[in-house]
Amino acid sequence: MFIRPLSSGRKGAFTGAKAIALMLIVAGILLMAFIVIQGAGIYKRGKAAEQHQGLASIKCVGFLYSIKNIQATASTLEFEFRNEISSTEDVHNLTVEAESQASQTVAVYVPVGFSESVSVPIAVQKNFTVYPDNCRIYPARCAVGGGCAY
Repeated sequence: MFIRPLSSGRKGAFTGAKAIALMLIVAGILLMAFIVIQGAGIYKRGKAAEQHQGLASIKCVGFLYSIKNIQATASTLEFEFRNEISSTEDVHNLTVEAESQASQTVAVYVPVGFSESVSVPIAVQKNFTVYPDNCRIYPARCAVGGGCAY
């Protein structure tokens, strides 16, 4: 009566509190793993985008060019593209964007220090933008019958 039995049948068994604590620990570990994996993926994507944009920016800085003799007809834009002598890159294509049309890219080869007459099949009424080799971050904004701002 006054003596308690040594084993009550509950010692060492999972009780409600122990089971809940174990589930919370497992859930916490899984949540931490998820956060680490997602963070690593975001870091890798950001690093890759930074390197890609950085390399493109470095290449684009090397383009020094001028555009002269701008003439436009109903469906064609013509101008003289000069890759300046102080440029460090040869130009392999030019992209022209007009206000109300899709952009047009034409293949050209203009070595450093040379110029070439370019004809682009695009209708331009007033203004357009030109940039070499997909370097949209350094465009020339030009007006038909006028000059360009670089």
